[in-house]
Amino acid sequence: MRIGYFFPLLVIALLIVPKSMAQQINCTETLNSARENFAQGRLYGIPALLKPCIDNGFNKNQKIQAYWLLTRTYLYIDDPISAEDSYLKLLKLDPEYKVDQEKDPIEMVYLDQKFTTTPIFVLFVNAGFNVTWASVIHDYGVGNTRLSDQNYQGEVGFQFGAGTEWNISDHWSLGMEINLANRRYTYTNNLFDVDNLVFSETQLNLDVPIFLKYRVTYDKIQPFIYFGYAQHILLRSDAEVSLTDRATTGDENLTEFPVTGPRENLDELRERLTRSLVGGIGFNYRFGYNYLRFDARYQLGLENIIDINNQYADEDLLYRYGFVDDDKKLNALAVSIGFVKPLYKPRKIRKPRANFLKRIFK
Repeated sequence: MRIGYFFPLLVIALLIVPKSMAQQINCTETLNSARENFAQGRLYGIPALLKPCIDNGFNKNQKIQAYWLLTRTYLYIDDPISAEDSYLKLLKLDPEYKVDQEKDPIEMVYLDQKFTTTPIFVLFVNAGFNVTWASVIHDYGVGNTRLSDQNYQGEVGFQFGAGTEWNISDHWSLGMEINLANRRYTYTNNLFDVDNLVFSETQLNLDVPIFLKYRVTYDKIQPFIYFGYAQHILLRSDAEVSLTDRATTGDENLTEFPVTGPRENLDELRERLTRSLVGGIGFNYRFGYNYLRFDARYQLGLENIIDINNQYADEDLLYRYGFVDDDKKLNALAVSIGFVKPLYKPRKIRKPRANFLKRIFK
């Protein structure tokens, strides 16, 4: 039964493939013939010659070449409307097409200046790593904070998310992201000169940065710089805490008593909403009609992450470990790599409208 189905399909394939190959060969000859006609100045017959293969026969690359030839043909026979239409169709097939201002005819250079292929919107996803550290606003503790030996150390976390940018012009854009960020830091201190406290906090935040970006383009490389504002929504915060309690025994030797427990939930001790300033640099690298993005970002915390109304509320932290939160802000440095999908819309550049008041008085 399977063999019975196979043979008809094989026969159909053998009939279709040679026909499509022959059509491809014929259209290749048609394109070559159109080029010869153009070189010899026989311009008026080129549109009719190319139309059948443009409608059904040319592959994408051949269509781009055909529309390029048609555009130049219409310019030379003084048909600017058809030239613009052909060039727009070319740009829709190849939004990254660039006119060579040194080699291409000046008519094509002027025509190209009437169009833009800059995407109105781009979409992107990214992922990477961050290092977070705390900036102390005010010290708190169970002992004399002036004599404490506290230290904050940045730890490595991760983030991933997605976003969009609205291109205001060829160089400026407004962007917004939604990122899920894991951030970590470690606090250490010597209590009463002998006891050693270690507090390692891990936060999970939903970050929503909004930024203004400036970019320039050099062939396939597109460097950029940006700055903006971010809102952070705390989803979860907990910490691993340990205390090494050292006591002097009768023979005046120090004896260590480790104090440990389960991870401490800090949700009630933290502000749910905080803000920061963000700034970064990076570059996009074009492959095909998409981009790879490499980005380095600095985040400067603006607000205390501690809920001052509950600063002493956790009895385990206070009485078991002798720990009280300092007022602090969190800063972070993040490095990420991403994929950018431009939503191309080749279009003719609109002429700027006359000033509204001038039009009224006119």
